Amino acid sequence: MSWFSAIKKRWKQNKRERYQEEFRQNFEDTLAIHELETVHVNLIKHLHVALNPEYMEEVNTAFRLKFPRYSQRQVNELWRELKRYFVLAAIFKQVEMFHDKVDELWHLMLEDPNKYNQFCQTFIGYKIEHIPHKQPTWKPTERTLFDFYYVQLFTVDMISLKIWRKFFKEDKGISFLNEFTSRELTSLKQTYMRTNTSQEAEQTFEFFAARLKDAQKEGNLHWKKQYEQTDNASPAYFAYVEADEDAKHEFKDIFGSDSTDSGSSSDSASSHNHNDSGSDTSSCSSCSSCSSS
Repeated sequence: MSWFSAIKKRWKQNKRERYQEEFRQNFEDTLAIHELETVHVNLIKHLHVALNPEYMEEVNTAFRLKFPRYSQRQVNELWRELKRYFVLAAIFKQVEMFHDKVDELWHLMLEDPNKYNQFCQTFIGYKIEHIPHKQPTWKPTERTLFDFYYVQLFTVDMISLKIWRKFFKEDKGISFLNEFTSRELTSLKQTYMRTNTSQEAEQTFEFFAARLKDAQKEGNLHWKKQYEQTDNASPAYFAYVEADEDAKHEFKDIFGSDSTDSGSSSDSASSHNHNDSGSDTSSCSSCSSCSSS
């Protein structure tokens, strides 16, 4: 081995060790998913047990070696959103993925099939399949459905807007809301719920459906105060659905504005170019690179 190769090898090893140490120092931050009460507490517990620190550190190190401009804080934000995505994938059928760096973490998890399969078994007892698209595909209806699920299960904050960009960009999701408030639970499960999943995931689906029906009766007079205090955007969504065009500006700080979703980036889901820009934006926030199954 030449002296140059030896130096390069040592330099890479030093980076690896630094990334590992930074992950360990900041690991506790990855445990804060900030789910709402609709999500069964044991579903989150199983997720944390399944995605153990050793597996996460291995994937995290591989990601940072591939994308060294990402800080550990930025990668932790991606981890939070991947964990949220896994919760959605555990509950619902075929959830689309709308961010290529979150997807990249998932790809790196899949590089060790045994560990990934064990993760899925511990989490919900069944494998969550990764179904790649041949190329990122514009899926506005699926993006609306993703948003519809997301705001009822998790807080919506600056990280949410940074990663997923503007919510309900394509549509308010009124057709989905009407279905969930008018159809019977058995029928909704057949259409929307993942078939092979855990009892906790099924119960979360039931809580989700009940929440939508109850919200129609409760009214949403205090949605703004509740969001300011808790980042819970669920009540705001129901007010947003009823708002006319003149009142839509009241919701831009919650669900994002056109400026949140404007601009382009080399970290674009539409080109699916896995570069090292350190940017978490995408010029096509309704373009999906893959889905769960």
